[in-house]
Amino acid sequence: MKVSVNISDQFTEDRLLVEVRKMTDKVREIVDFVEKMDQRHTSLTVKQGEEIYVVPFADIYQLVIMDKTLYVRTKNQEFTSNLRLYQAKELLPDKFLQISQSEIINIKYLDHLQLTKNGLIKIMLKNGEHTYSSRRYLKPIKEAIGI
Repeated sequence: MKVSVNISDQFTEDRLLVEVRKMTDKVREIVDFVEKMDQRHTSLTVKQGEEIYVVPFADIYQLVIMDKTLYVRTKNQEFTSNLRLYQAKELLPDKFLQISQSEIINIKYLDHLQLTKNGLIKIMLKNGEHTYSSRRYLKPIKEAIGI
């Protein structure tokens, strides 16, 4: 498949043109992906006390369920959300990885992994904090970081 991009300030709007010999599942998948791009979320609405914030996905380190509440953590702050973990996961981009039944991390902030003697995986984050994952989630973690 050949791809070409034409850039010009003469264009009045952005347009994507797909020219194919026939419609295939692969082409349909590409078209669907592009059409949905404008509908994608880029942030999560969260609360801190009575105040409501809109936090960009890029700022989120981890999402964790504790005492039936979803906590959304950034480098310097912690927020809560009314969403369930699975609902938040549906909104998040691919750079987020579920590491346990109760936690999702942003792999962009993953520093390194350590295997522990009791079979857990200690996940060190770039902000100096750490969390744990079970071996059950080791395969998707390895795939996400390219091991």
